[in-house]
Amino acid sequence: MVSRSSASKIRERTRTFCKTIANWNDFNKDNLVFSELAEHLKKEYDFIPDKERVGKGRVYISRYIAKECYSYLKKEIAMDKKRLFKFSKKCLKYYRTIENSSIYYFAMIFLSEYIKDHPEGFKSNIDLFEEWATYDDWKIREGVIYPIIAGLKKAPDLILPVLSSWAEHKNENIRRMVAESLRPKAEVKWLRNPDKNDDVLNILTKMRMDQSIYVRKAVGNNIKDLSKYMPEKMLDLMESWLERSKIRVYDKLATEEGLNTEKKRLIWTMKQAMRWIKDRNPEFHGRLEDLLGKHYILYFDEKRNRLATPPSNEK
Repeated sequence: MVSRSSASKIRERTRTFCKTIANWNDFNKDNLVFSELAEHLKKEYDFIPDKERVGKGRVYISRYIAKECYSYLKKEIAMDKKRLFKFSKKCLKYYRTIENSSIYYFAMIFLSEYIKDHPEGFKSNIDLFEEWATYDDWKIREGVIYPIIAGLKKAPDLILPVLSSWAEHKNENIRRMVAESLRPKAEVKWLRNPDKNDDVLNILTKMRMDQSIYVRKAVGNNIKDLSKYMPEKMLDLMESWLERSKIRVYDKLATEEGLNTEKKRLIWTMKQAMRWIKDRNPEFHGRLEDLLGKHYILYFDEKRNRLATPPSNEK
């Protein structure tokens, strides 16, 4: 039996809902359409059984409602490119009046569907993305990633130059957004292809010594994820970072003792980036020791011993 919270059931109910709206084309006149959308989003969220709530929250609900609404407006209402884009922007404007996170996620995912069809529209939204990426609410900042991922999937040559520029932006939230949007997610297959991700690594390299630990953690997490699919290439990348920094490798390097601020930041990022290989690929421990020293292999623990120092009884 198909669960009522399945994507197919949500889309089925949403298509029925879409047919009840007689004034889709009047969305620019008032907020009635968006008010009804907000109510539908709430009903669908409340409809999820408590036992299925984990993993099926507002983003999950908004994703499949937005996908179905976009399809309906494009195919049944025959909204053209210009009006679809206006619809997404008006929806974001409506969010400002009610501060409803479901409407925000809906709008961003609707915009993502638009960018899949019209990736050239990404550049038309740069100012908008920068604005939302610096919003006070972290949930809002996270939502900006969806249209970026859509663009990376359909037209990476258009999106990567923008992300490369953003990697040097003065705002740390925007720099972090770059690293997070480039994580090797399943929906963008080429990000996991070692023959196609050199531009991504060049962008991440720009942020390897970022002054914000918030940004460096995102860079390290990205490379950790990549190391699951291409460990040797990630080790090669770390070797290139170390060579460029002219850091001398010694047993206690992972403690960061004796390093200046920039070099400490680099080693910190490398320690984050190599966690998967350290824990899951013992065959590469020799190369890791040559990169970060023996103490990284012996003592580093992400949660309890970030500085990779021996326990007191071994000192």
